[in-house]
Amino acid sequence: MATYIVRRLIQAIPIVIGISVISFLIVHLTPGSPIDKFRTPRVSPETINNLIRLYGLDESIPVQFGKWFSKFWTFPFDNTAWGYSFTDGLPVRDKIFARIPSTLWLTGVSLLVTVIVAIPIGVLQAVRQYSWSDKIITTFSTIGYAMPTFWLGLMLKQTFSVQLNLFPLFGQNSFGKTGDLLDLLWHLTLPVTTLAVIQVAGWSRYMRASMLEVLRQDYIRTARSKGLADSRVIFKHALRNAMIPIVTLLGLTVPALLSGAAITETVFSWPGLGFLGVQAVTERDYPVVLATVMIGGVMVILGNLLADVAYAVVDPRITY
Repeated sequence: MATYIVRRLIQAIPIVIGISVISFLIVHLTPGSPIDKFRTPRVSPETINNLIRLYGLDESIPVQFGKWFSKFWTFPFDNTAWGYSFTDGLPVRDKIFARIPSTLWLTGVSLLVTVIVAIPIGVLQAVRQYSWSDKIITTFSTIGYAMPTFWLGLMLKQTFSVQLNLFPLFGQNSFGKTGDLLDLLWHLTLPVTTLAVIQVAGWSRYMRASMLEVLRQDYIRTARSKGLADSRVIFKHALRNAMIPIVTLLGLTVPALLSGAAITETVFSWPGLGFLGVQAVTERDYPVVLATVMIGGVMVILGNLLADVAYAVVDPRITY
């Protein structure tokens, strides 16, 4: 297993390099510049030129990429390794590390809710295939899966924050209640619901299909022919094997939650990594944009690796 993990990590090196090159080119070839916001009649051309030299934007793209890449992947790195923000001059690493806990809260709770809700729903649909409950859940799952994240978030805010005044409109904590767990959970409710609804819709359909495939296997028929109770057949024999394909979904859901969290955090002004990335894009803050994109790319690679390793844990037949 250790050899397999090391081999996969080595194979990830060219992928990371490719992500770095593509991301850097997209960011720097996109119309607009971090200097544009300073181009006003009150700012002299000399000042603009000094800013361009300060940010290193006067150099060619290959030179800029070489300097950024060599410094970004230098280990061990200090808080200046990822560069400085063009917006406020703060170290990019410090800005990102300050936002990660908020994103972990949002994505972690969303994933927990997804697992708790989606798996039982999927099992229920498989056991009662084509029943009214299956058809009703399938209908709502299809609707939930089709809803855009931003639209669902806005509707939840309009309904439960503006009209009913049950939950806060934005933010992570109320004024003066930083560190209050109950207040944090109160602010988490609508963002988590936004992410979880869409994830539950997809997970439940996936779980239903996996469970149906297992229930049709010969060993399940054998277990039932021996007179075992349906609950034991379903939860002891079928569910464990049906969970094996879900491992793939789990590995891919982590980076998907991060991308979905960017939209959700923006809608609810949640002070997480996704919200920081969106702000950086609008402000052409190249160092912050590149850092957030690279974190997302690494998360995809690690998510796939985690899924492959988890296969061997849940299924003894798989070895590496």
